[in-house]
Amino acid sequence: MKLHFLLILLTSIAFSDYRSYYSVGDTLSLEDQNLEYNVCHSDGNYGVGDSFLFSDYNGAINGGNYKISLISMNATWWPACYDYISLMDSLMNYTTQNEDVEFIVSLDYNLEEFSDYECLEWGDLYQELGIYDNDPLILNGDTDFDSDGYYDHHIWNMFAGSTYSSYAIIDHNMVVRYLFDEPDLDNFQDLYLPELISEMYGCTDFEATNYDSNSVYNDNSCTYDGDLNEDDIIDINDVILLLNMILNLELENSGDLNGDGNVDILDIIELVNIILN
Repeated sequence: MKLHFLLILLTSIAFSDYRSYYSVGDTLSLEDQNLEYNVCHSDGNYGVGDSFLFSDYNGAINGGNYKISLISMNATWWPACYDYISLMDSLMNYTTQNEDVEFIVSLDYNLEEFSDYECLEWGDLYQELGIYDNDPLILNGDTDFDSDGYYDHHIWNMFAGSTYSSYAIIDHNMVVRYLFDEPDLDNFQDLYLPELISEMYGCTDFEATNYDSNSVYNDNSCTYDGDLNEDDIIDINDVILLLNMILNLELENSGDLNGDGNVDILDIIELVNIILN
């Protein structure tokens, strides 16, 4: 216990001048997206020894595979990280059922050659302490990217920089959306993650009136000028409907296709031109 306290105290002093590279609203640089992290515990998709890149979840540069990243930053020597494992196992039960979200553990497990657990042992704790027998994807947070002979704790420095355990949620566009110093299971799975998942789906046709540039998957919600009967086709039926609007003085805003504030013969001409073109 005394050794743990001393290590925690020394760690707090050593890291007190560190700063998070990213704040909420920042976008991960391409350099950070393309850093290769060593996988030290397999989740079934990545094997031990594989390389993980955040760009694996950026569909804009990997061919269309978009994911939301929930990152749990742990240190084996920090008691709270151990205490939260069962909670993280419960959270993984949510993320494994949502293909748009990936749960990632960044593990710092070496401190001056001291470690309570090796990476594989830390992963096994999810089955030992949890109730869902999950296998988390664990990355080696100690990788020495700058080759200066010291552990970099790079992911922790990017998103936390002050305390363990810490958490970051990155959306499908590689934007940092949330940063936390402690887990919040209910809000993670009932508020934050569902909100980000919903942002991935919308109208992706730039010609539609409700085009959403943030969406990456089309949910068939697109609407178009001239589709007055909302059957996803602009044709003679829409012309007939517009003509009836005019004749019956049912001057709905949807019929004002030229935007002049009136619904009249000029809108019929506009609609015919839309069909012909």
